[in-house]
Amino acid sequence: MTSLPLFIAIKYLRGKKSGFLSFVSSAGFIGVALGVAVLILVSSVMNGFEKELRERVLQSIPHASIIGGIKVDQVSQVREILSESNEIEATSPYIESQGLIGSSESLKGIYIFGVDSILEQNVSIVSSRIIDGSWNSLNEEKYGIIIGDILAFQLEVNVGDMVNVLVPDTTLGLAGILPRTKRFKVTGIFSIGAPEMDQSFAYINITNAQKLLRMNNAVHGIRIRYKDLFQAPNLVKLDTVMVNQALNTYYSSSNWTNTYGTLFKAINMEKFLVFLLLSLVIVIAVFNIVSLSVMTINEKRSQIAILMTIGATQSFIQRIFMYFGSLIGLTGTLLGLLIGLSITYFLGPIVSFLESLLGIKFLEVYFINYFPVDFRLSWIVVICLTALSLTVLASFYPSRLASKINPAEVLRYE
Repeated sequence: MTSLPLFIAIKYLRGKKSGFLSFVSSAGFIGVALGVAVLILVSSVMNGFEKELRERVLQSIPHASIIGGIKVDQVSQVREILSESNEIEATSPYIESQGLIGSSESLKGIYIFGVDSILEQNVSIVSSRIIDGSWNSLNEEKYGIIIGDILAFQLEVNVGDMVNVLVPDTTLGLAGILPRTKRFKVTGIFSIGAPEMDQSFAYINITNAQKLLRMNNAVHGIRIRYKDLFQAPNLVKLDTVMVNQALNTYYSSSNWTNTYGTLFKAINMEKFLVFLLLSLVIVIAVFNIVSLSVMTINEKRSQIAILMTIGATQSFIQRIFMYFGSLIGLTGTLLGLLIGLSITYFLGPIVSFLESLLGIKFLEVYFINYFPVDFRLSWIVVICLTALSLTVLASFYPSRLASKINPAEVLRYE
């Protein structure tokens, strides 16, 4: 008896091969499948962007920095004070400046970072992204520079080639303010995978940076890597206060939210809004299921009345149409899951094909130049359970409507 309502529901669902009811049934089924597939695809891509920003871009820059023109003889003191914090993984002194880098082919604006190559590799992942040359060459070569792969392509240089680096000189001479220039040898090329960094970041030895910027006695600050990236904005303020109190100084602080915080919040907000808006696709499909169930009840009124006449209870009739709507939701959800996972898995080749076909780059100006994908089981489960729950809830009203049919009134004119 338990399987009989399910058998009747399947019979009703397959009973119409053509006609308006078949169209509505297909619309509800396809609507659920489309909604689930699109939600899986979009949520995986948005989660991928968040993951890439967190694990690639945000790990290439310091989580936070203590800044303020720290004297060279105080660098070790500041690092020693910071090492007392259990939340800090590594620290490294740095010098930062904007400048120009030129070859015989091109001239580009860049951010120049003077770093201690040994300490810096514990603060940033750039040292692990070297694709040509060596990170340790910053110490081995007297005036070596490491640049991104996009910048190297733009300058048309390789490891071993010479480039000119120009930085502003605030010293006022007879001819006014002139830039300082120095010839460097390209000793390494890195690739983070973020165009913004790969085309504008350059690293040199901190001693060379001091000479180039005439800062022989100081550095701009101390880079800090925390165990928890998202706690860095609060922790660096406390650590800066601790350093200032210990050394009687007035250093300030900055953190990753000053440069990428807005982008990170924007991605999370977009992810929520897109998820919310695309959920309406499933909601519309659910309304189609309700419409289909009601129309099926009106078409099968005489059969329902006969079932009730021979002893079918109201709960029996309710189960028929609960199964009816739930089957549409279940099959639509399973199909959507299959389509969503398949398209998401092959998204890279699909996008590459479309880009070559249309001759455009979809993410040419974004912080990464490809569509990242991050499958999260929890998100997929939530999407599927939400779709199933909505279809089950949508089946409740039609099933109640069918159970209230009066057999005597229906069969009076049969």
